[in-house]
Amino acid sequence: MKAAIILFSGPESTCKLMHAFVFARDIRARGGEAKIVFEGASPAWLLELPNPEHKLHGMYQKVKTEGLIDTVCKACAMQANAVEAVESEGLSMSGDAFGHVSLAEYITEGYTIVTL
Repeated sequence: MKAAIILFSGPESTCKLMHAFVFARDIRARGGEAKIVFEGASPAWLLELPNPEHKLHGMYQKVKTEGLIDTVCKACAMQANAVEAVESEGLSMSGDAFGHVSLAEYITEGYTIVTL
């Protein structure tokens, strides 16, 4: 069981972020592989989640520590003015598909693509 969870939603949709984290952790807990990808509006989350006072900071720290965040879209991080935040959080950025994350690599590796 392998899933690449592509999060497109930004801070306007806390529910989708929370579920991306829950789904990834659940898959891992059941012996599968899960990778979270920040695409679209979601890199803007990285301007908020590192703040210890944010209500989802603890959950963010868990998925980050567990290695569940695979990459952040380079073009979208630039659009959200979040490149510095991505770098300071030690997360990788990808732009292999015309500046965005390539889903082809996940599909080739047998991952089911889940979008939120």
